[in-house]
Amino acid sequence: MASSARHFHNSTNYFLVNSGRDDEDILMGIPPQLGPAMGEQDPALEPFPFKRYLGLDPVPLPAEPLHTNLPALTSIAAPDMASGSAPIDRAQLGTLLLRTAGMLKEWTNSSGKTWQFRAAGCTGARYHLELYAVTGDLDGLAAGVYHYDPQSHGLQQLRSGDFRSTLIEATGEHAETLAAPVLLVCTSEFWRNAWRYQERAYRHAWWDLGTQLTNLLSLSASMSMQATVLTGFVDDAVNHLVGADGEKEAALAVVAIGRGEEPESATEPLDPLHHEVTPSSVREIAFPGIQLMHNATALTHQSKVSQWRENPLRRSLPEPRGELFPLTPLEQDAVPGENVEEVILRRRSNRKYAVDTPLPYDLFSTVLATGSAPVPLDAVDASVTSLADLYLIVNAVEGLAPGKYVLHRDRQAIELLESGSFRQEAAFLACGQEYAADAHVNVYLLADLDPILDHYGDRGYGLAQLEGAITCGRVQLAAHALRLGAVGSTSADGDVTAFFSPHAAGKSFLSVAVFGVRRPKPVAQE
Repeated sequence: MASSARHFHNSTNYFLVNSGRDDEDILMGIPPQLGPAMGEQDPALEPFPFKRYLGLDPVPLPAEPLHTNLPALTSIAAPDMASGSAPIDRAQLGTLLLRTAGMLKEWTNSSGKTWQFRAAGCTGARYHLELYAVTGDLDGLAAGVYHYDPQSHGLQQLRSGDFRSTLIEATGEHAETLAAPVLLVCTSEFWRNAWRYQERAYRHAWWDLGTQLTNLLSLSASMSMQATVLTGFVDDAVNHLVGADGEKEAALAVVAIGRGEEPESATEPLDPLHHEVTPSSVREIAFPGIQLMHNATALTHQSKVSQWRENPLRRSLPEPRGELFPLTPLEQDAVPGENVEEVILRRRSNRKYAVDTPLPYDLFSTVLATGSAPVPLDAVDASVTSLADLYLIVNAVEGLAPGKYVLHRDRQAIELLESGSFRQEAAFLACGQEYAADAHVNVYLLADLDPILDHYGDRGYGLAQLEGAITCGRVQLAAHALRLGAVGSTSADGDVTAFFSPHAAGKSFLSVAVFGVRRPKPVAQE
């Protein structure tokens, strides 16, 4: 058993407890040692939500993104793009970055504070993810290692030259990296999220990365570009390449995009980077649990990387015992023609639902079928199984009794576990947030961590969290593509397992998303 991951997961569990007043408090920890779930959030220490390099002028990327004709729902399901060989140039890279991590809008609240929202949502709008592009020579862009700056929508060059071979070596020469013109390194500066969420920020690193990768994979598919998410790599080598220290900022994933020519092998060792970076806060609060957890996941050698993905875990749901309801998603000619770029642009978290309007079954089916499509992760054989199961609270779907359900992905059908109205239970599980009661469907990702950690070790924890987060991200984006509402949430961990037991006994909560028919905006009176 990978003890670090199990201890970390248990120590960051949420509990909803009666505070003795009219409301309830969210606490975190291992009983009886429970403490506040939220950090002090000292305004004087609030982190700046961008990484700021001094003295590096960004290489501007095209401000006008490219548009494709592939329907968003087709892109979100990320079909196998193995045959995709479209070249990638500076304009296409710019579109991928803009709609994955770029600025979406600004909003100023009544107190004068300005919030800058990104293309991919983030827990509590505490943006902490960074993207680095390691490229060969592209049309309009010289080979190099670049940091993506969302504020300027530009690339800051950290190294000049083609360093893809360094990443290829670090990923154990994974087949998809060998000729990828672009390799993206995804990192987190943990403190920028931990300022609010403390050590649970390490879970959020994977949740938010899953949201970001949902956009990236969908956009790549829309451009007929192959994209593979690599979770196995020599950590120190990848961190060294992009200038992350591996502690305050650490690489979480590498994404190989497109096909081109293989680079020449690297022959000289890399010098450390010495670009000056402005601290995100005047002072940081240490959360040692994050470092202990992440350090326990490290892969130190290519041989370890190869072992990481050579034998994916294979598991399956037990045979159904309850009534099955086959999914009936929309036929291709009935799928909305809007592309994924447009859906990302208008996506907003929705917390208001039309409680009295049932969700049509074909739309419900389309969201689930799209959201649960296989995820292209290097250490998961998604064609056989996935690491997590989808459990549902159905509140209002045409043709379905309200109740608890579980999805059988291999059968593309849902099984009724227990009928009944569970709106108030949904709100309780969402730590008292009423939109979970109002939403038409709540989708929970639960996984049996024991076999995952036994098979993969501590690094399997992030793998399971990431796969679940991408699934939740797809559920939300698919709902938006159908002009429904959707939002991610959080939950009281143990209560979710108990609610879906005995079927879910022994499983752990990973993530949750809700969706449904949006409540119409009130018509202004003249």
